[in-house]
Amino acid sequence: MSLVTKYIDAEDTIDLRHLVLREGKPRASSYMTGDNLESTKHIGAFLDFKCVGVLSLFLAKTEKHASPSQYQLRGMAVHPKHQHKGVGKALVAFAEKELKQKHIEVLWCNARTKACGFYKNLNFEICSDEFFIPKIGAHCVMAKSLTSYES
Repeated sequence: MSLVTKYIDAEDTIDLRHLVLREGKPRASSYMTGDNLESTKHIGAFLDFKCVGVLSLFLAKTEKHASPSQYQLRGMAVHPKHQHKGVGKALVAFAEKELKQKHIEVLWCNARTKACGFYKNLNFEICSDEFFIPKIGAHCVMAKSLTSYES
């Protein structure tokens, strides 16, 4: 069966966020401020009707980019059994397509240092020095223009 990407509810992201991003921490740490705002969008990737990947899009700006029209990618998680199989790439492609239709100019994220290569392969650029988020680890801001070319 092929991978299906679609919008999901905030609550549907929590199990994978907890498993992949917050292992060993309380489940409650997987909830993010703004999860339930109308402007926030959550996307799931499904194989055989089972959610194997999630990401969330928050209406937020980084000072690292001048564009007034930005969304932040947060909480991206792919089940360990399905990593390195194109699930993350499909999630980001779906997000980019949806944001382009809304005329959003920039998609950005606080990428974990170990994920920078993944985002570079999707034409994101590093926009900051490395910084540390307490209890989570090393990150850098990465951004991608959604107006300079078609993906």
